[in-house]
Amino acid sequence: MSQLSWRSFEHRLPKAVERTIRRYVATSPHYRGEVPAHLHLHMAHTIREFGRLFARAAREGSEPGEDGLELFRQRGRERGAEGLPVSEFVHAYLLAAEEMWAEVDDVSAGSPPDGTAAVLLKCLHRVMNAAVQAHQKEFQTADHEQREAARALVRRLAAGESIPEPADVRLAPAYGVLALRFAADPADSVGDAVGRHLAGQRKARLLLQHLRRELSGDVLAALDPDGGLLLIPAASDNDEAALAEARLAVPRAHQTTGVEITGAFAHAAELPHIPAAVAEAERLLRVNSVPGTVAVLADHLFEYQLNHDSAATPQLRALAARLSGEPDLAATLRTYFETDFNRRETARKLHVHPNTVDNRLSRIANLTGADPRTAQGLLLLGASLGLAG
Repeated sequence: MSQLSWRSFEHRLPKAVERTIRRYVATSPHYRGEVPAHLHLHMAHTIREFGRLFARAAREGSEPGEDGLELFRQRGRERGAEGLPVSEFVHAYLLAAEEMWAEVDDVSAGSPPDGTAAVLLKCLHRVMNAAVQAHQKEFQTADHEQREAARALVRRLAAGESIPEPADVRLAPAYGVLALRFAADPADSVGDAVGRHLAGQRKARLLLQHLRRELSGDVLAALDPDGGLLLIPAASDNDEAALAEARLAVPRAHQTTGVEITGAFAHAAELPHIPAAVAEAERLLRVNSVPGTVAVLADHLFEYQLNHDSAATPQLRALAARLSGEPDLAATLRTYFETDFNRRETARKLHVHPNTVDNRLSRIANLTGADPRTAQGLLLLGASLGLAG
């Protein structure tokens, strides 16, 4: 190409810019075929400057300098702060490069000079490298701030604080409160404090990512490496849909990540009811000992009631503690309850003779003072087992 040809290329840049924007809008899931004003303002300017940088590098036979990349870094920071995914950002630059080459091909009548493609690729590499690095740094900061804002919002709702509706979050009229407990991961205890912190944050972020795939609506989350709360949008008069989603999400996230997850669910029919629902879900979580499940009050009425501390609580716990040093007796008592007090079925499950079960029940009565062969003893021992989990 001659000097005049490059001048002609620059004169034709507005058409390449327009084609790039229209192609981007047509293929992006974030727009509906309409070109918003801000794209004409910012994207058009960025593409024009990319075209001029390419033309200058081709004319002068030089690579873009650091000063010439600052605009693209700034655009990267802006788009990252806005939350534009990096895939969208890269897609826009690749479309621009395609349209630049289409203009080169047209101006040169299909015979661009040797090396022109290499110059375009070099410019694209330098510009995208600078822009994407700036984008990612800002995007991660914005993502962290967004997560922290969501965590703060959940905590304020759980505390019953009166808050104005955030500009970037549309609160649902009602929520299902899902309290979660995550089992420890080997990576949680490996490395120094920084390494353990990073592993814990990565675990919480991964679990949230998988849980959100199964949950609909704008789920609000406050998760730490050991668990936390999710607020799932729900109907005011019905929690069935939110509960069904939670009961699918928890085991699937466990299967995908390998992390044991235990859940408990309560319904807040109105925003002011969230604190009571949080308290209910967290108490239910304490009595749920089965990973991969989501407990609800209707399934744990007895254990839930026992979980309220009273003057009797220490003495009931003491009954269970007396059995802690006798694993055979503890296993026999639990199996006896699980089989609805059927001594023969208990013996079969434990692979012992029924007389052995009788002997162990007698030892339990002597050790605890509560005879499991009487109604009073069954109630006391059942209560102590419920508290012990």
